[in-house]
Amino acid sequence: MKRIAAGVVAGILAVHVVAGQQNPSLATVTGGMKKRFDTMESVVTTFTQKVKFGFSNIRQEFSGTLTMKKPNKFRIESEHQTLVTDGRTVWAYSPVNKQVVIDHYKENRNTISPEQFLMSLPETYYAAVLGTEKKGETLQVILKLVPKDDAAFIRSVKLWVEMSSWVVRSMEIEDVNETVTTYVINELTLNSPVADGVFTFSAPAGTEIVDLR
Repeated sequence: MKRIAAGVVAGILAVHVVAGQQNPSLATVTGGMKKRFDTMESVVTTFTQKVKFGFSNIRQEFSGTLTMKKPNKFRIESEHQTLVTDGRTVWAYSPVNKQVVIDHYKENRNTISPEQFLMSLPETYYAAVLGTEKKGETLQVILKLVPKDDAAFIRSVKLWVEMSSWVVRSMEIEDVNETVTTYVINELTLNSPVADGVFTFSAPAGTEIVDLR
């Protein structure tokens, strides 16, 4: 469930490599991303998730929504799962299984929090700027991350970061099973008012509740 959250901010359009474009430095890219994140109080976005399973080559695609508010409040909804945290408690609801799993929110390097991801990036990942691409009307820089832990489930992550805004527009994750998951941003709204009640969850009648707290 944390892999879904980690991957939610994404978006791939028609891609053309920009020949001769001078790549920004890694420090410029990560610094720009951090400065942009510092200006964000809330994010509301719709996304598309595409999955290509490595062993079977089966492909899946579905859409969802992400609502985020500082500090550490998220609500991610798709047809397969609803994941909600208010920064203290996490609810993971499966409509197919009619089950909700409740646990404490834990801040660590594997958490869904962008704050933790940005702060732990230098110590957790090897990072490199691969180049720049023109996607539609925007110029985006490609950042590749490889975990320093050889035993990590994730093999690599690619981020497409819009250079005019330093917002992550797409993300591609490959795991040890050669499954590739791509997240695509469709719409993005920053700093709109979001009520705190969005970040709590009430299970529908008949739901099995598994409380791990």
